[in-house]
Amino acid sequence: MISSDEKIEFLKKLVEIYSPTGREGEAVKFIVESFESFGVEAYVDEVGNAIAIRKGKGPRILLAGHVDTVPGIIPVRIDDGVLWGRGSVDAKGPLATFFFATLESRANVIFAGLVDEEGFSKGAKNLDVPRPDYIIIGEPSGVDGVTIAYKGSLTAKFVESVEKVHGSLGVNAAEKLINRWLEIKSSFGEGFNALSGRIAEFHAYERDFDFYGEMVINLRTPPGYEPPDDWEILDFVPAYQVDRRGALVKAFVRGIRRNGMRPRLKKKTGTADMNILGPKFGVDAVAYGPGDSRLDHTPHERISLDEYLLAVKVLVDVIEELKGTKSRVVEESGDMEIGKGISW
Repeated sequence: MISSDEKIEFLKKLVEIYSPTGREGEAVKFIVESFESFGVEAYVDEVGNAIAIRKGKGPRILLAGHVDTVPGIIPVRIDDGVLWGRGSVDAKGPLATFFFATLESRANVIFAGLVDEEGFSKGAKNLDVPRPDYIIIGEPSGVDGVTIAYKGSLTAKFVESVEKVHGSLGVNAAEKLINRWLEIKSSFGEGFNALSGRIAEFHAYERDFDFYGEMVINLRTPPGYEPPDDWEILDFVPAYQVDRRGALVKAFVRGIRRNGMRPRLKKKTGTADMNILGPKFGVDAVAYGPGDSRLDHTPHERISLDEYLLAVKVLVDVIEELKGTKSRVVEESGDMEIGKGISW
């Protein structure tokens, strides 16, 4: 059994490695070398993901968290049982949980430390590993929570050009873009089943013969949402929801209860690599990890070390239960049969 001190030291070192999107290399190397120090096969794949394979009993389980963080250095310190630092919650706390669950469960596990999740999810979109039976994504759900749904994410660009007139006359490109945004925003609502979003970039200026403007927006989309055909779509990941009656969700409910807590099933208004990997492999996916997601991306990012250690125990319990289920990936005439239980 690996000691609590070792688990805390690993997480602290991982958080100390500054790894904003596009600069994950040092953290990926640390993870791979750490696995190898425990005698587990690990490597860096073609897009920079950290991959480790632990062969064992039962169905194949993919534990996929992300290595990158948003920018911004928060001095790393431990104060009264709480670890402060960029990425401690989103999502190195969950990633470290996955690291030790891989080592302690002795199950049939693939660990993936993914790059670019805070960008356009290059790591998830290009992940090339054997098809799993179950997928668990490393995101802060709280030690007693499991995320069963995420809204989708749509990034779109709008461009306006208006022939130049005197500044006292007419409507310029900036005003047209603002009116377009207000029109889109008028359909926003609250909760998981409503559209929401923000302006990500806005540039407007005067050129020799026209007024020119560009606006990039990011919308969080509910299940069933289809982008308008006339928009310039930069990236679109649909919403994802797993069947709460499936074996994966039930294993988490029981695992959380066994550790003395009341389980919470969550639907989140953000988007995660769960939206990509669940459909990519055609099997059930949930997200789990310690930490308060309200601290994501903030200057106050921090995680309770007691919660982190308990999350490792919960996840090991869940994996042990899943070891007793049957593989859902079946060979049929050379083709893979799609797993059941996905709903959109």
